[in-house]
Amino acid sequence: MKLALLIAAVTGGLTSYLSFAPIGWWWVPYITFAILAALVYKAATVKRGALIGFVFGLAFFIVGISWVRISLNEFGGMPLPMAWFAAVLFCAYLAIYPTLACAFTAWAKPKSSFFFAFVFACAWAFGEYLRAHLFTGFEWLSVGVSQAPVGIGIAAQTFGVFGTSFVLVLLAALSSRFATKLSEKTSKSRLEVTESVEVLGLGIALCALPALLLAWIGTLTFSTDVAKPIRISLLQGNIEQSLKWDPERFEATLATYEKLIRDAKGELIILPETAIPTLLHRIPPEYIERLQKIAKEKNANVLIGVPLGEQGKYYNAAVSFGVEPSQQYRKAHLVPFGEYMPLQGVLGWFYRNLQFPMSNFASGDTNQPLMKLNGQVLGISICYEDAFARELGASILAPQHSRYVIDLNRPPDDVSLYPGQNT
Repeated sequence: MKLALLIAAVTGGLTSYLSFAPIGWWWVPYITFAILAALVYKAATVKRGALIGFVFGLAFFIVGISWVRISLNEFGGMPLPMAWFAAVLFCAYLAIYPTLACAFTAWAKPKSSFFFAFVFACAWAFGEYLRAHLFTGFEWLSVGVSQAPVGIGIAAQTFGVFGTSFVLVLLAALSSRFATKLSEKTSKSRLEVTESVEVLGLGIALCALPALLLAWIGTLTFSTDVAKPIRISLLQGNIEQSLKWDPERFEATLATYEKLIRDAKGELIILPETAIPTLLHRIPPEYIERLQKIAKEKNANVLIGVPLGEQGKYYNAAVSFGVEPSQQYRKAHLVPFGEYMPLQGVLGWFYRNLQFPMSNFASGDTNQPLMKLNGQVLGISICYEDAFARELGASILAPQHSRYVIDLNRPPDDVSLYPGQNT
């Protein structure tokens, strides 16, 4: 295979990341996936198609989930070379799914431009679906998420992020075939009638599909308010991660959040993920009593990120206090290499020298009841779970009700703590 093709695949994978937060150039994947589609279409064998997909995927994930290296090295104490090795190895696993999508498309060898675009889009979307479900799932960097700021992203509320990925890749592949056919037309003195019809059809499809999709989105109503709005206070103690788990800082952390809660004006007061850096039952009882008293004086509820311990297991949780009975949510999707260590039986030797605080959490139930606070129904999402928002349940997005989805790991400037995360 020519080196230029591999360089094109690497470039496409690297630049695809630009479509995600915090950069947010949503139009980039229409170009990069058009390049990928062109490379796959020209792949002479399944092996070449697979190699193109692997190189593209590896570059894509190395840039997009570089925070795994940060988690292992800066917070886990792993030597930098070993942390990079582990991160690249994880990215290589994730690249298997683009590899399968491109290999399948090369194997199918659709001759029609329309059928090629359809097969490629189906294969890519299905690859994302598999990646989100196999081995507890890792849905990070589903390309459909990059469309959240624009019209096609709004449609995700109806047919989901994988449907959005399908539409994006379909349009990119159609664009690729249109550009290729158009260049062939200019290089030839004369095209066959069937080729001319195909070029015309591709041009019409590229104009009509987005227009029809946006027109359809304009007719949709996603929610209707049925209760009065509530005032929400989002509190951030701005405590450095390197100091957060220092026992000598514990009392200062409690004092910081008590003051912030006391000064808050909202009816629902929300603290960040693991704002209180110890297990709930280890928090001084008098501190909890003071928070409850403050909340009741304000006729409010406080939602606190705090770890829970129960029957030898530990959970990353959100717990409410205030005028409503106390309720809990336990994080269901944990961050690999941060909140839990994958393949403990195989890689136990690899983890023994790591020093992660709270790195052995258990997963909460994926079917936990929604919280009911301040006359509203709340779906709780803690940090990484933004990538699994579909699992908050269709009831949260039902158009008959006003709903809130709370993310407990969002800094004041709204820039994600993890690259590639959109909400």
